Amino acid sequence: MKNTAAQKLFDPAQIKIDEGLQGTRLASFTRRTFAFLTDWMIIFVCSEFEWMIFPVVLLLLLVRRRLRTTLRQGHRIIEVNLRYVDRRLNPYEIGDQLQRRFTRYLRVYLYVLMYTPVVLAVIFTLVFVYNAAFPQAYATTVEETTTVFGTIFRPVNDLSDGLSLLARFFGAYLYFTLFTWQWKGQTPGKKLLHIRVVRLDGEPLSFWNSSERATGYTASAALLLLGFFQYFWDRNCQATHDKIAETLVVHR
Repeated sequence: MKNTAAQKLFDPAQIKIDEGLQGTRLASFTRRTFAFLTDWMIIFVCSEFEWMIFPVVLLLLLVRRRLRTTLRQGHRIIEVNLRYVDRRLNPYEIGDQLQRRFTRYLRVYLYVLMYTPVVLAVIFTLVFVYNAAFPQAYATTVEETTTVFGTIFRPVNDLSDGLSLLARFFGAYLYFTLFTWQWKGQTPGKKLLHIRVVRLDGEPLSFWNSSERATGYTASAALLLLGFFQYFWDRNCQATHDKIAETLVVHR
């Protein structure tokens, strides 16, 4: 008997790929990993010291413009000096690969020198505020963190509480979803590492796309993080969550 019911058939014409992505430099696994770890570090700190989120955000809003100008000038100085180093190395015939590697490591070293004082200033400010507001709690925190192993395994012990675990993962979901959506494909970690999430069809990331990608991390974490390592054998370096949300991570 012939089936006269309408059937949905696969139509490859419906898959739209942005031509502007052709030849785009994809983000390296190292950059993606460090961006991801940076984001989780921010999430962990916020979950531990949620009462400090508002004053820190307020402080960042007050100094953002001046800090951004200073860092932009520092970035310009570093790039100018790196180009100068390249010109000075050219006559020595040390090989293009070695020269690029040296320049890359020198760039990392200079950026670490530039950003370290900023990071340390933020940390010391937070410690000072914490100590001033809660001296007893600060003393307890110092005592708890004197043991290295206690510091390392403290997050593991916290995760034993089911409610805490649920709250953190829900907070992580909101963190990755809202930042990726509002910051046009970037989280603080991705912004720091100069990488960005883009859709395959070239359209702006919507809230739904960002939500899909954030929940897709669960699929990537399944089977001993195999979904993340899919990066290495996929032609376009897409992890499982990228496949789910139809996105790429590019270097920009």
